[in-house]
This record gives sequence, structure tokens and C-alpha cells, in this order.
Amino acid sequence: MIRGLDGQGRESDDDPIVVQIADREAVDGSVAVYLRTGVSSAVRNRQVRVRETVDRLVEAGVLEDAEVVGWPERAREPADTDTEAAAVALYDEFVDAAGVRALEPFFEARPATGADDRIVDLPAICIAHREDGVLSALYPYWSDGDHHSIEDCMQALCNGDPIGNVRKS
Repeated sequence: MIRGLDGQGRESDDDPIVVQIADREAVDGSVAVYLRTGVSSAVRNRQVRVRETVDRLVEAGVLEDAEVVGWPERAREPADTDTEAAAVALYDEFVDAAGVRALEPFFEARPATGADDRIVDLPAICIAHREDGVLSALYPYWSDGDHHSIEDCMQALCNGDPIGNVRKS
């Protein structure tokens, strides 16, 4: 891909992935995409689209540090697996940075019964951006009556628009 031109990824029938690479800098920091396992085919198609977009952004040099991580539909505390423990730790990080209201209804934490202290339900897709290890953007996210969707994040990354949206509430 030639820098300075707009780069187009693989096209779907409806909407090609176009990444603006002219007159822009690479995104500082790291981007992590969390994808829930065991989803429906419609959600899986959305996840594929997000993964393809991230791949195009990396290929274009817009994202230098990006990872895609699988996570479960729900995680219990205390965790049965390392994956559950990591998911609960991420949820706690997101709450500390943004507040629980910004995560609702996309995440849900509730008291559990029996030996579990709490259960955390996780969204099918989540994108987190960190600068110097500090959470600066989170999608999906709710702020002042505005829904910040996964598609909003992907569009902003492709267009070279700012993505930072985390404000402690």
C-alpha cells in the first residue's frame, strides 16, 4: 500500500473498508479488540468486519499496536479460568476509568449465588484504546446520553478522527 493515498481493503457487497492514510499520523498507544465467543452468525459477521477493519488499519500503518482477544459471554468471580479472571480485571479497569453507568447496558455486573461473588456479562465486541497504559477510549460506551458504538470507533479510526471518549463519571 502506498502511503499518502487512501487505502481500500477487501470489499463486501455493501460497504468497502476505506482507510484514510493521507495527511494523518499513526494512532498513538495500543488498541485491543475483545470478541466474545459463541455468538450468532449475525454477530460473528460483525466481528469479522471489525477484525478486517483492524487488519486494514494495521496494514496501512495507522495502528502500530493492535491485538484481538477472545473473551467469554460471562465471567464469574472468583474465576474458574484465566480467561474469566482477565475479563473481570478488564471490567474493573473500565469501571475505574469510566464509571459503571458508562458501561451500561453493554456490560452487566450482578451479585451471584453460591460460591461466586459476582457475575459479569460482557458485550460481543469491545474496543479499548490505551495511551501510556491508561484507558482513553472504550467502545461501546454511554456518555451524556450519547451511545458511542463499535461502528463509531471503526469509522473514526478509518477517517483519522479522534477516538478518546473516556471521562470518569
